[in-house]
Amino acid sequence: MKKLSTILGICLAGQLMVNPSAMAASYTVQSGDTLKKISEKNYTSEERIANLNKLFSTGLAEGQYLEIPNPTSHKVKKGDTLWKLSVKYGVTSSKMKEANPQIDNYQMIYPGQTVNLPMKKETGYYMGRTDQKQIALTFDDGPDNHYTPQILKILKDKGVKATFFVMGERVKKYPEQLKQISREGHAIGNHTWDHPNITQLTDQELEKTVESTSTEIEKTTGKKTHLFRPPYGEMNDHQLDLLYPHYQSIMWTADTKDWDGKSAEEIVSAVTENASPGVIVLQHSYHEQGKFETVKALPKMIDQLREKGYKFVTVPTLINEK
Repeated sequence: MKKLSTILGICLAGQLMVNPSAMAASYTVQSGDTLKKISEKNYTSEERIANLNKLFSTGLAEGQYLEIPNPTSHKVKKGDTLWKLSVKYGVTSSKMKEANPQIDNYQMIYPGQTVNLPMKKETGYYMGRTDQKQIALTFDDGPDNHYTPQILKILKDKGVKATFFVMGERVKKYPEQLKQISREGHAIGNHTWDHPNITQLTDQELEKTVESTSTEIEKTTGKKTHLFRPPYGEMNDHQLDLLYPHYQSIMWTADTKDWDGKSAEEIVSAVTENASPGVIVLQHSYHEQGKFETVKALPKMIDQLREKGYKFVTVPTLINEK
């Protein structure tokens, strides 16, 4: 893989060509609003709103400020041309052509006609696709030889596939646990070598902790990973651009805070109250000391969400990646 630093200029150029903030309008959450209602009102999707606004919860507060991305389609008005629309929405004219193969003449569009708008490839996800009733369970900080095996047994017994964001130093210490994660069909992501706050790292230090972890994962499982989750959920835009396109940065929309001594009941409630199609759930598969009830909460969480009609998928499936 090329050095991450060599792709920074290319990534930044791509961001300038298709900048989601430049295509966004402001919106203030009203009483009774939900992500679904707001997305339908503004002709966009729930996941695009969640990802643009970096929402760590599907719950919205009255008066909360949101940026609304441009709709995925546009109803043509008098004087519109595809070229004018490409300028308005900040995409290239060639992408506009690719998105509208049904239009033979580039200039000949008419009022009332609906044209497609190209979608920008997401570089970071807080929420996955919402067109199906699916949820992704994720587990950070492992593997270990205590909690990880228990979690894997529950997932196997329940027939659930999940995603594990692992640390390089722990993969090196517990390779057999990572091999089991891979063997049983779970997705694996990079969570740095030793859990630093990456916003305090130089580009070279970020590259080192990410690449050394990916190397250890591939050496252990024989598989590459293109998923990355920053420790503490802390990551600046520059770093997001730096890692893309080699890594999709994955955050979450439902935080169990299981590391903070929460009871099993509190952990389950944190997820069921935020349950919505496309939600990414944050849990942990390693805990050093103190109260930690993820293992106790997990079976109840799975059963309750299944009763509500949810299917459990890996993060790559949820974000429509192979």
